[in-house]
Amino acid sequence: MFRIFLDTNVALDLIANREPFVQDSLPFLELVKKGEARLFISEDSIGTIVYMAVDRLKLVNAEEKLIQFFDFGNIITGGKEVLLNSLNSDFKDKEDAIQYFTAIENDMDFFITRDKNGFNTADGRIPILTPKEFFEN
Repeated sequence: MFRIFLDTNVALDLIANREPFVQDSLPFLELVKKGEARLFISEDSIGTIVYMAVDRLKLVNAEEKLIQFFDFGNIITGGKEVLLNSLNSDFKDKEDAIQYFTAIENDMDFFITRDKNGFNTADGRIPILTPKEFFEN
């Protein structure tokens, strides 16, 4: 069973049904339903996702959509080690670094994001793919 880490942007695409991006990400939910994968997001993403869904995008039934998403996804943390690795990394965007090192710390098989440019300095310990790339392989 694959352990798939979703970056904040991909999780939000699923929750908010953001077109056209959601079409590339919906198959992740099918993998979960079939028992072929487990989805994970960083605890660091939760505040951003809730803020975007409720306050910025003002999604109808935002709370319900968030709860439904968390039925599919697991929330993981990284702790002090992840923060130190992130701060000492070559990542320009330290939030991206936190996401990356959280995935590493929790033994993810894949890191899925729509913004691969933010991960140019990643050390290659985990494949970084867009949703489309994941399902093309």
